[in-house]
Amino acid sequence: MALIRYLPALAAVVLLPSPARAEWMSGEQLQEACSAKAPVDRAMCLSYVIGVLDGFRSAERPPKVPDDVSAGQVRDVVAQYLAGHDEALALQGREVVKAAIVDAWPESQPKAAPPPKRKAPAKAVRKTRRRG
Repeated sequence: MALIRYLPALAAVVLLPSPARAEWMSGEQLQEACSAKAPVDRAMCLSYVIGVLDGFRSAERPPKVPDDVSAGQVRDVVAQYLAGHDEALALQGREVVKAAIVDAWPESQPKAAPPPKRKAPAKAVRKTRRRG
């Protein structure tokens, strides 16, 4: 009976919101979610991948996908990348998403700006006197 009295307070503590961070998912966890058969796990994979892409928007050179690619196709690219790259399992999930996109669509990625061209020093012009 005394436990019932504290149940609302316990529920409030357990349900407190906590900040979400993309790096909380490892490559291994992402592979589990993306390769699962359960629709809820696949939806979590899709949500994570799209959330990571949204987070990259503010980066200097964010990874890009072609305009005609669906969110589900991006999820599938990430799942295939994880299946073929065992070393990616040790990475953070956001790094895996970026690597998979760059690997799948290298031509869509923003290019680094070339370094500014330096002007060549002006050649000194000698004036010659005419003798005559």
